[in-house]
Amino acid sequence: MSDLGAAAAALGIPEALVKRSAEARAKEAGVSVEEILAAWAGGAAPPTAPQPDASLQSPDASQDKATPTPEPLGQPPPPQQPAAITTIPESLPRPPRLAPRVSDAPPVLVGRVERAGGLVAGVSGILILSLLLAVVAPAVPMEGDGVRSSRLPFTAAALEGRDIYLQQGCGSCHTQLVRNVVSDVGLGPVTLSDTNQIVGYRRYGPDLASVGSRITDVSGLESILRGGSQHPAITAISNEELSNLIAYLMESR
Repeated sequence: MSDLGAAAAALGIPEALVKRSAEARAKEAGVSVEEILAAWAGGAAPPTAPQPDASLQSPDASQDKATPTPEPLGQPPPPQQPAAITTIPESLPRPPRLAPRVSDAPPVLVGRVERAGGLVAGVSGILILSLLLAVVAPAVPMEGDGVRSSRLPFTAAALEGRDIYLQQGCGSCHTQLVRNVVSDVGLGPVTLSDTNQIVGYRRYGPDLASVGSRITDVSGLESILRGGSQHPAITAISNEELSNLIAYLMESR
């Protein structure tokens, strides 16, 4: 039997593992593989590398270095672990240095006091301005441009009808003022400030500033004044006065 087989039998491990262990031990001890196998096959300790003279070493080095513990016979050397990396490569980014702590006192938050008075005043101002632009400004009568005039050329019958209009108090329910607002669109041209029509002060019924351009049926207008179409009947005037009142309304364009 060869030394390899005898060493494997003596150690109780496979020949391949014994051979690799013997090669590693021979390289470490500086001897041949055959000597290692022969020692393991005969049960003797394998030869080791010569140790340097202790007298040539410094006292500190001899004290710092511990004497290596001999491994038990028949066991392969333990696998060597790679040395740990103790230095950081230059290519890797280094962690930032933390600034020294100045104080352990908690930070003080400084805020700004918000007051609701300014917000309420701003919203109220915007609301008032919107009302002025949407309601008050369009309702202000505009002066004439010197070309167009609202002084209508009424006939004598229409002028008498206008007096009847005043006597009957028609202006308390009907206005003769078309404003330049959205609600008055379709009532006729906007009434100018130099109008010779009667301007009412309440508008419970339809505006009559341009009623003659919207109603062309005289008989239909007469039936309305006599109590038709939810209009109160006018009975305190004669037929002639009613005709003059209708003439005033029909000539109001």
